[in-house]
Amino acid sequence: MKRKIRFGIGMIIFFGIVGIIIVNNVLPYLIIRPARVIAEISPNDFGLASEKLSVTAMDDAELVGYWVKSSEDSAKGVIILVHGIGGCKEGFLEVSEKLARDGIETIVFDNRAHGESGGAFCTYGFKEKMDISRIVDEIKERDADLPIGIWGNSLGGAIAIQALEIDDRIEFGIIESTFTELDKIVFDYKKRILRGIGFKRLSDFLLKRAGKIADFDPQMVRPVDSVKKIEQSILLAHGAIDKNISVNYGKELFENLKSENKELVIIEGGGHFDLYEKGGREYMLKIDDFINRHLK
Repeated sequence: MKRKIRFGIGMIIFFGIVGIIIVNNVLPYLIIRPARVIAEISPNDFGLASEKLSVTAMDDAELVGYWVKSSEDSAKGVIILVHGIGGCKEGFLEVSEKLARDGIETIVFDNRAHGESGGAFCTYGFKEKMDISRIVDEIKERDADLPIGIWGNSLGGAIAIQALEIDDRIEFGIIESTFTELDKIVFDYKKRILRGIGFKRLSDFLLKRAGKIADFDPQMVRPVDSVKKIEQSILLAHGAIDKNISVNYGKELFENLKSENKELVIIEGGGHFDLYEKGGREYMLKIDDFINRHLK
């Protein structure tokens, strides 16, 4: 009997130690180290003229992408396209193709810790917003008068919002399907993965630990505060039945957005990954009109 008790106590201690190791040294990395995806396509596959682009971030991480050229003789402007978590620059090439036909150049690049870019960890805009400013520096060095916009989806939308807050050289933004506060969306994702089971204190602890590992403050990643300082023109879109990031976050961002030139588009029946499909021609015309009004 005593042997069984000792065995039981030993197992409790063992699993307790394993649990502590997992919580401290495994789970936080799931937040900050997304899978790297490198698609086997390039602008050439879309018949696009482009050049490979490499920009050095302020912490020396290399940001790798393409500068996709306009199909016309001159460019109306350039739009920086920012992908979501676990995505890559190639995911925006269809958008680049359409914009090139309209005389608009684009920069598609891998976010830090994604694709071909350097950086060990994703910081959800804390460091990425400065990466965007370095890309803006590159654009301005080549053509100081070229109008600049930014278009971000999901995580890319949160990055774009934070970049718009600190860099008024970016003249307008298209923000799709993004969140308000990092700690809230981390909790939402954990709860969804665990099929409704949620422990906010645990997700907050994991996020705080992730911040220490990746050298950033998660509490500073609050797009809902950033929009309160943004005066540039913004088109904000969200799917009405988005199960990844609630449409209520999109509405909250819009309500807090300081800009007087702002538009909210709710795509009925739209989820997180199908805004273009569900929004159809009407949504694309809204985007076209918004862009052209700012690149005349």
